[in-house]
Amino acid sequence: MAAWLWLALGIGATGTVAAQAPSTLPHHAETEKRVVDVLAEWRRGDYGQVENMLARLKTDRPDFRLAHFLHAELLRARSGRADAWAPPVSDRQHALIEEARLRWQHRRFSPPPEAVPDAVLQLAPAFRHVLVADLARNRLYVFRNDEAGLDLVADFYASIGTAGFGKQFEGDLRTPLGVYHVTEFKPDDELPELYGDGAFPVDYPNSWDRYYGRTGYGIWVHGVPRDTYNRAPRASEGCVVVANSDLNALHEFIRPGITPIVFAEQLDWLSLDEAAQARREVRDAVIAWREDRDTPDPARRYAANFLSADGLGRQQFVNLIRDEAPAMADLPVESDQLSIYRYPGEPDLVLVSFTRDTGPAAGSPVYRQQYWRRQPDGGWQIVHETIREKDQTAMAP
Repeated sequence: MAAWLWLALGIGATGTVAAQAPSTLPHHAETEKRVVDVLAEWRRGDYGQVENMLARLKTDRPDFRLAHFLHAELLRARSGRADAWAPPVSDRQHALIEEARLRWQHRRFSPPPEAVPDAVLQLAPAFRHVLVADLARNRLYVFRNDEAGLDLVADFYASIGTAGFGKQFEGDLRTPLGVYHVTEFKPDDELPELYGDGAFPVDYPNSWDRYYGRTGYGIWVHGVPRDTYNRAPRASEGCVVVANSDLNALHEFIRPGITPIVFAEQLDWLSLDEAAQARREVRDAVIAWREDRDTPDPARRYAANFLSADGLGRQQFVNLIRDEAPAMADLPVESDQLSIYRYPGEPDLVLVSFTRDTGPAAGSPVYRQQYWRRQPDGGWQIVHETIREKDQTAMAP
């Protein structure tokens, strides 16, 4: 390959290929494995093998634009003219180079074994899977939730908003940052061709978005038109977009109305010990909050600038929960039934959610979401909270 293009991919003109063998990589779609194998062989200098691999890939996936681009570059490199100059790069070519870079870098810097994403510290047992998007790296991960914790079962290349991430208002072409839930599935026969094989809408804007006045709607995880395998890294109006084959694979992992999905700016990966320590700290704060309910000062875990989803300030909200049904006061919050998220884009903020069965005397089970912020003294206080009956929300398992 031309040296300029290797540099554009962030690989460099010399160096070693990732040690992991192409045939042993788990969790990736077959087409992605094949194109990254092409880059690996090309990096080794086996142009004949690369040409054969690309020819087969183009035959099997004639709609895969990156394969066509790489084949054109291969022919130019083999002509002996490739390194003499760096040609002008169009926006479309730049997008293809960026796609190749993202796919290659994911091969080289995949999550360490047994590492967990910092955005999900704990998932309540009722949630079987969680989807986590690393928007800066254009990657959508799927984790299974079992007794041992989170286990990575799949990951996919994904396109995001044309203007990047950090959505603030309708029409800004950005993908939101936050913790959401998949609400339903819309099949392809109900949608324009743009959405391919269907769409999983998510509940943007959530309560925290509304707290900050963020606007917009129609944030989905969806497929692509059938004349292309995938879209450029930044090509949507704010949705997360995957290949149709990957969208179909997601059906196995998503329970509409239940499954959480996290849109993170960029994931960090924690060891099991690091995750346990972070989880323990938040659990202790929630347990202390529960114990405070039986003291003369149940408000001390609520920040001075607290505002509930219903617009209640600190004292109004505390008066409300003080007057809750007596049957609720004796019900513990089991720490292993919590879901705990480090909230994307918000330093020192965590979201804790749980369902409390209030018993027949108090009515329907209650689903709560509490947003806790670390204070300057190192303690935690609640800055925002929602309380809903379980059957009134799609977010409760």
